[in-house]
Amino acid sequence: MGQSIVPEVKTTPVKKWYMMNSGELIFSAGELKISDRNVYTLSSVSTFSSPQNVVRFSGFFHTSQEFHYNFSNAVGFYIGIAVRNVGFINHFKIEGEQMKLKQRSYALGIPLALKVGNMQNYYFNLGVEPELMFAYKRKVFYDGEKSKKSEWFSDDVNLFNPSVFAQLNFKGGFYLRAKYYLNDFLANDYEAFSIPGKTMSVEYKVDKSTLFYISLGTTIKNRKVHKGSAVKTMST
Repeated sequence: MGQSIVPEVKTTPVKKWYMMNSGELIFSAGELKISDRNVYTLSSVSTFSSPQNVVRFSGFFHTSQEFHYNFSNAVGFYIGIAVRNVGFINHFKIEGEQMKLKQRSYALGIPLALKVGNMQNYYFNLGVEPELMFAYKRKVFYDGEKSKKSEWFSDDVNLFNPSVFAQLNFKGGFYLRAKYYLNDFLANDYEAFSIPGKTMSVEYKVDKSTLFYISLGTTIKNRKVHKGSAVKTMST
């Protein structure tokens, strides 16, 4: 007699806690509105162009540890702790040359999300995440030269910035997320810095600095979970 094939049994934890680790690739953008913009040289003062926002890609460093609980195979939630690198890039025209300004901060967040769908296959998350912007960096590029500034808990950004997000989860642990920050990314204050390689500087007032992103990510279930009931599916 031939040997029988036993279908693989997959389980989704129900009515117990389990852990997931996640990482993502982030494509961020925003809207920077400024006023009172001036460029200063040794002998004159003039204005420069409004900022043009471009998409910023970031693959490092993004990680999240999540603690999940499913009431059934269709409804659950999770809470966790996460670290991400978020920010935006803007281009300006100054005296005929393009200046590129990169501004980002590492953020420490506590996501809380409701999960609805089929936990074995496709499900939807809707959540909130208060975040702490703890490590700010600014890079300025102009005419082949570069300067940078780094600060812990900088006054240049809003230290506390809550966000809301929606996420579509696919079979196999992959997901697509959209997130929007409720506060301005930058503090509504004057920014001033020197142009690298030039004897001139710029100054402007930040009126608005919205930030949002779309990300592609993956989650991996921690194999060490507590014993409990589970919903089983069969696959060949």
